[in-house]
Amino acid sequence: MSPVVSLVDVTRDVRLAGAVCLTRPPNSAVEGLRDRLRAHITMLAGPAEAYGRSLGGEWYGQYVLTCVASARKAAAGVEPEIRIDEELLLLAEYVKTLLMYTGRKPRHSA
Repeated sequence: MSPVVSLVDVTRDVRLAGAVCLTRPPNSAVEGLRDRLRAHITMLAGPAEAYGRSLGGEWYGQYVLTCVASARKAAAGVEPEIRIDEELLLLAEYVKTLLMYTGRKPRHSA
């Protein structure tokens, strides 16, 4: 059962990621934030992918789908060499981007 996440929660975590990079909080706090950002990506990837697919063969649709795939890869943590501050910023940027795509109305072919 996944917890209900509001837009306020998502935007708070995105802003917090930027602030964390300027300070040295405890590892447990950083790991919790990283886990939440990854969860936000997982939650937003499906609707963002649906939007990208609704664009058909347009170049922008392919761009959206590539971005979704990259966000999922980042959320899976497949880059172990990346520093935690860089990872938080990367995850936060993907969350913002997927949130933008999720808010777009899918186009339906006629």
